[in-house]
Amino acid sequence: MKKGFKAIDFANWFLWYNEIQQIQQENDDDYDVYEGLTHLKIQKLLYYAEGINLAVTDDSLFKEKIYAWPHGPVVKEVYELLHSNGKKEISFNQQEWETIEKINDNIELYDILVTTYDSYAGYTAWQLREKSHVAGGPWQVTVDNMGMLKEISKDLIKNYFIRNVVKIDEK
Repeated sequence: MKKGFKAIDFANWFLWYNEIQQIQQENDDDYDVYEGLTHLKIQKLLYYAEGINLAVTDDSLFKEKIYAWPHGPVVKEVYELLHSNGKKEISFNQQEWETIEKINDNIELYDILVTTYDSYAGYTAWQLREKSHVAGGPWQVTVDNMGMLKEISKDLIKNYFIRNVVKIDEK
């Protein structure tokens, strides 16, 4: 686990980074996050960040479990904090800056989060939902084998991301 960070810390990091990207690229046609960060989109970014991190470092970003909910992978604790926003874009809370600095001080962690953001934030929440429902993916395997609302195994996530996303040769 990465120095005791919680899933909500990474959710806040994505909100901060998205805001920075919007400010830096305000007049730049290359900015491709047309949809703001909603609680659904943040859930999917957390799932992809966890998968990439597990594949690359063999370590979890956060201790919270990821569950197979109807709209894809969900971290319950983050859902409880953010779902009241509904479909509205969520803004970064400046009070979380100290935690963001601690995350940014870890270069490997920062690189994984930026890679996740750059790879997936350009998709809409619904596109990310659909991507997380891919046949043979961790969400689908969990739903098929255990049912809806069950925990998605971190090993299942890691192995899927190694084979299909990060494409690391296992020896």
